[in-house]
Amino acid sequence: MIIGLTGPARSGKDTVAHYLMKEYGFKQFDFYHDVFLKELEKRGLEPTKDNASRLGDELRKEGGMGVMANMLFPIIDAEDAVITGFRSPQEVEFFRAKTAHFFLLMASAPREMRYTRRDDSDPQDKKAFFGRDERDLKNKGMETVFMMADHIIRNEGTLKELHERIDEVMEEIQGGEESD
Repeated sequence: MIIGLTGPARSGKDTVAHYLMKEYGFKQFDFYHDVFLKELEKRGLEPTKDNASRLGDELRKEGGMGVMANMLFPIIDAEDAVITGFRSPQEVEFFRAKTAHFFLLMASAPREMRYTRRDDSDPQDKKAFFGRDERDLKNKGMETVFMMADHIIRNEGTLKELHERIDEVMEEIQGGEESD
């Protein structure tokens, strides 16, 4: 099974992925770490989220909106994988076409809460931080990706509450997978 994770910056995608790894034995792959950082290094660019966002725009312009999925798919070497960072509908469609059991989950959190979760790799002022969201929505079709999600995991409480929500979704997914 492959689970894709989408959501705006700092909504909890990595937290969900780490829980799936720890509790369900998934292996994590990530568009940012497994594709963008390598490309940024090749081009001699500083490895920031903002540079990755801009590079993604450039790569998608050159190779189409599904280019990231084409770059990531060959390195997935696990039966149960969780992939973070879906940005375009074509990336989702690529994985839905390539795998029998693909589920897209969206992590969501309130806007101000996401801003308080930023780290050194994120833009440090609100305009730049939320500007990245706007570029992703406008240039990559993330709004459509969000609508493609099979489940939404709201990350607006405690870590325990988040884990409970993940367990509920996994129970539903695994129950549906067994009946296939």
